[in-house]
Amino acid sequence: MERALLAVDGGNTKTIAVLVGEEGVLLGHARTGSSNWQTLGEEGARRALGEVLGPLLAEADRQGRRIGAAALGLTGCDRPRDQEVLRGIVGGLLPRGPGGADHPEASFVVLNDAFLVLRAGTADDVGVAVSSGTGGNCVARGPDGRRLQVGGLTTELGDGGGAGDIALRGLQAVGLARDGRGWQTVLTDLLLEVAGLERVEDLMDFAIPGPGGRDPAEDLPRIADLAPLVFEAARQGDPVCRRILEDVGQSLGRQAIIAAHHFFRREDAFPLVLGGSVIRRGVVEDLSRAVVLETRTLFPNVRPVMLSHEPILGAVLLARDLLDPPVPWAADLVESLGRDLDALL
Repeated sequence: MERALLAVDGGNTKTIAVLVGEEGVLLGHARTGSSNWQTLGEEGARRALGEVLGPLLAEADRQGRRIGAAALGLTGCDRPRDQEVLRGIVGGLLPRGPGGADHPEASFVVLNDAFLVLRAGTADDVGVAVSSGTGGNCVARGPDGRRLQVGGLTTELGDGGGAGDIALRGLQAVGLARDGRGWQTVLTDLLLEVAGLERVEDLMDFAIPGPGGRDPAEDLPRIADLAPLVFEAARQGDPVCRRILEDVGQSLGRQAIIAAHHFFRREDAFPLVLGGSVIRRGVVEDLSRAVVLETRTLFPNVRPVMLSHEPILGAVLLARDLLDPPVPWAADLVESLGRDLDALL
């Protein structure tokens, strides 16, 4: 019986799953909303993952394929406790092996979703990856196979680097500029236009839900959705917003330095993969450039790699890595599969 791979990229806003044949052909896909167990709870995460895995397991059965391996990159998979919960959820959703409920038929791995960026951007899954999406994160894997995550937890513990962090810094800059405590910025006009407001002080109503503020039921952007305005202001040459992006990039670069110290020597030339929607879709390179420049202060030979495909490709490759016996794929096949996966998103 031919084998198939299950791959999942589960984020704060959407969860994508694909079924790929061991020969590298896309066989099916499914999507749902968030699968972050830290916000949804265990049952909510089980329901979300079941919504994407169930149809693909049925499709594999319809095509007469067995699941050879599965890889899931999930937001909210940060601590040993998260690993325990999520492995239990995933193990319960996969087909049962001869050992019963505690022994899924297929090998599987559950990792933080930032590891998908690293795998998708490297040939051998060795290096450092910085991801900036809704939040920021940094992960690494050494030549000995050990993995490490630096940051990516919560802003209350000093972690940032994503759209929420950038947008909040932008709002704060506008507030400081309002009465002269900070430099004037073109972000002010951009924010007021998007929010449909005339005065900066009324951004309180936009940003803070509840009585006297915005109606939580209104279809208004989240604060994190305002991050593209900071990039747009930087594109127009605004020094305040360029400084915001550089500061955030330097912070992510410091995370990369910490991660690299665990696995590499100063003179090593290892890949630094840059991924996540904020980095990939930013209209200026201020943030990504700052990540690289900061990392190079201690690792001058680091090789920047801008992720060219969606991270779900990394989940597919991680699943393929688990196959026994292994199945090698040519570089042009991986590139073609990456384009097919990009077309889904």
